[in-house]
Amino acid sequence: MPIAVSAREAHANRVGNTFPEMIEKPFYRSLYFGSPPAKGGSAEEEKKALPQAYLIEQPENSTVAAHYHDTNQFQVFVHGNGAVGKKSFDGLMVHYAKAHTTYGPIAAGESGVHYMTLRNNWDSGAKRMPENRDSLRKIKRVHRVADDVPIPDATELKSMTVETADLIPLEADGLGVRQFNIGPDKNCAIALEANGAGAYAFIAGGSIRYDGQEYETQSLIYRGAEEPALEVTGGIEGASVLLLQFPPEPDDE
Repeated sequence: MPIAVSAREAHANRVGNTFPEMIEKPFYRSLYFGSPPAKGGSAEEEKKALPQAYLIEQPENSTVAAHYHDTNQFQVFVHGNGAVGKKSFDGLMVHYAKAHTTYGPIAAGESGVHYMTLRNNWDSGAKRMPENRDSLRKIKRVHRVADDVPIPDATELKSMTVETADLIPLEADGLGVRQFNIGPDKNCAIALEANGAGAYAFIAGGSIRYDGQEYETQSLIYRGAEEPALEVTGGIEGASVLLLQFPPEPDDE
């Protein structure tokens, strides 16, 4: 069964963290579901079987060192400006990194940067490079980026029924990201043409109604690989929803 968490619910879980191995300043994490990482967090054993999703608030003029993770990961940059490696951004950006793919550093500008971190599986935490090079598996590295993603405002959404845009076109292994712009009170089935290994629906703007509840901007729904399309309805001003679908983990390829 899909898991849905509103932005308000997640904000209630907002806590300060430190991870001096990776970032020189304290930061905030708002856990949506699953367990926090063991590094720079406090892991909860009973929740490790769940997908892992949280919002990071990285402070201004700070840098997260280059690193990799043991699991596939999406990040959605929702506030501020800065750079991921050599890729600068100033607006909504989607970043995908396959497990054991090094990326970064993540440099925050004057207003800091906030980003959703979305994983299919629990991850213990960032492995800094080059210090952890010996543990980096020799597998194909995969990066994908969609930047300057436009989020329509209420006036634009009012004239829409449902419009879609492929931000990362569906790939043979199931990886893909699609934007669904949904007009007020319009129904929409959120899915790609082929199932991957699970997917998140992120409300990037406006609100939706799902399973009898209202979910505002920055709310999140997780859908398992074998579950049907998410049937949602645009809220009073419509919504822009990103569907971020995972390929299999390296061990399952």
